[in-house]
Amino acid sequence: MTAPVAEAGSGPLAAPRLFDLGDPACADVRTAGAKAAWLSRGITADLPVLPGLVVSAAASLRHMALGVEALASRGSGGARLEVTTKPIPEDLAAEVAGRSAELGDTLVVRSSSILEGGAEWSGAFTSYLDVRPDEVARAVTGCWASAFTVATMERHEAAGIAPGSAPIAVLIQPALDPRFGGTARIEGSDVVLTAVEGSPAPLVQGWEPGVQVRVGVDGAVRGDADLMGETLVGAVADTLREADARLGATSCEWAIVDDEVILLQLMRIRPVATSHASPAVEALATEAAAQIARLVRRYPGPLGEALVLPWAVGDPTRAIEQPAAADLTPSDAFATAREHAAVLTAEVWSLPKAAAAGVAARTLRSLRGPDPGPALATIARLRSPDAERAGLVLAALATVRQGLVEAGAVTWPVVGWHLEEATAAAILGGQRPPTRRQRVGFDRWEPFDAAVVMAGGRQAPGAAAAPGLACGRLCPIPGPEHMGRFRPRDVVMAPYPLPHLAALLWDAAAIVTTGGGPAAHLFESARALGIPAVAAIHLDELLGSDFTEGEGGFALAVDGSAGSVFATEW
Repeated sequence: MTAPVAEAGSGPLAAPRLFDLGDPACADVRTAGAKAAWLSRGITADLPVLPGLVVSAAASLRHMALGVEALASRGSGGARLEVTTKPIPEDLAAEVAGRSAELGDTLVVRSSSILEGGAEWSGAFTSYLDVRPDEVARAVTGCWASAFTVATMERHEAAGIAPGSAPIAVLIQPALDPRFGGTARIEGSDVVLTAVEGSPAPLVQGWEPGVQVRVGVDGAVRGDADLMGETLVGAVADTLREADARLGATSCEWAIVDDEVILLQLMRIRPVATSHASPAVEALATEAAAQIARLVRRYPGPLGEALVLPWAVGDPTRAIEQPAAADLTPSDAFATAREHAAVLTAEVWSLPKAAAAGVAARTLRSLRGPDPGPALATIARLRSPDAERAGLVLAALATVRQGLVEAGAVTWPVVGWHLEEATAAAILGGQRPPTRRQRVGFDRWEPFDAAVVMAGGRQAPGAAAAPGLACGRLCPIPGPEHMGRFRPRDVVMAPYPLPHLAALLWDAAAIVTTGGGPAAHLFESARALGIPAVAAIHLDELLGSDFTEGEGGFALAVDGSAGSVFATEW
């Protein structure tokens, strides 16, 4: 098998120039960007790829620098204006116009960033359809300017990459009028194919769900193949398998023109480890388990588990409401919280402090395990914590979380719960916080929380879009103007899987949509990042007909492997 396309690495960029897509130089991601590099390798491997031209990534460097400079003083719009109004060099513009005309009267001009070797960047950069040869040079600067859109810069920030720091090559190819289009990916031994009539653009942009079928290694088709017919479905599957054998590509976008398969994009999707835990749903179908789940949602992470859960499980309902911050310095508040939490834990478990902490930790660990029944029985016999001392601890911890925000350690107070005790103590003691933005990964309580929601919640089926199991607070985002509602480990719910949501994937627990389908670029990014996702759910079945956009108060468990979503009150 031919070696897969290399990732963008170190080393000098090729000189700014125009290449034929089939030129061996275009196989280098740093010359042609990931999108064009894959297609260049496809031409070499005799796969059905259209001819084309590539404006090298190095040609974008001057415009990227201008955009970065303008960004500091004029924002996103100013940066894009600066990039698009600065023409490309005259000699390159003349060559682009002349050679583009050789490809046809109507062209497609597509961004090909060096970042796009990973599916998490799917749909991040702009493409232009139906471009005339004399318009190509302007479309090239438009592709470069797409690095400075608000949505793309948010994605850069989420990934920890400075906007404008990644060069963008540009791919120019003939426009098509396809009979069918879609995506395909290798999943286990099957090829999973999603198709629509005409161009695949509405499908990958998230507007259309498409029709999905599976093709086994024996050629057997499972699902509704009526749209295209089994012959064309099989041809697409065979083409992707050839691309896998020759290049290591496991995913593609494709079009059918004159009953022939044309590959529009190739990619290798690396499997990401996701949670497929099988929580003990039946054992957790109790009110006691539901109360503890509500508790761990409010006090998650290492800090919550160390300073709240060991004593709060004695009476979960008492600790649900979080009081106002205490009138203490953050470092004094942290010391106060630790001191009184230890006393509360000893009292609740009727043991000396050290012994109580150990027994509490083992019981909580057992509660998250495959047989939570004995742990629930133990917790049921605990004493209730002293209300006044409990309030003191929670107020002190509110001060602690605010102090962590003021110190620059976290962006949102809720993220403070996810710091380790020693890390929080050091930062509040004056140690400089990490320069990288604090991220909240999969919480070890999520399988327990998901199981409780699945046991007692309302269920709605949908289309499996990205595998894994997660649970979090429902965060409805009906449009881009509502992005500010999001908090880390929320479950994002949107009408369609549109590209502007991609920046949230780095911190989201899961994503759920009422429209669109699994072939959308957004779900491709979710699969690459290991974020569970479900498309095309029926909102009434999940939240009730009286639910209104913007309303909170729900916990969602998302099983992206089965395509199911469950909801209970938060």
